[in-house]
Amino acid sequence: MTVIWTSIAKKSYAENIEFLLKIWNLKIAQDFILEVEKVMALISSQPTIFEKWEFDENYRKGFIHKNVSFYYKIKASEIVVYLFWNNLQNPNKIKKILSKPN
Repeated sequence: MTVIWTSIAKKSYAENIEFLLKIWNLKIAQDFILEVEKVMALISSQPTIFEKWEFDENYRKGFIHKNVSFYYKIKASEIVVYLFWNNLQNPNKIKKILSKPN
């Protein structure tokens, strides 16, 4: 299945990279980018590999790293990624972000 990203997913992905570059270094940011590419390929071929999100079963919660999760939905002909989330942030904000129309 094709994997597409919403504008929020693109923005949050870029923010995670910026954070890694600021706190760590280029190598860590590049490793993150490669891991995202691997996980996107994985959900493309196995969309249900990650569990449904406990707060809204329309979403699935996947993991890029122990500190970064992502949220996506499986549609009829595509997978839509809605958000990349640094798990060190306040988790209550996720529900608010994902409840907004995309």
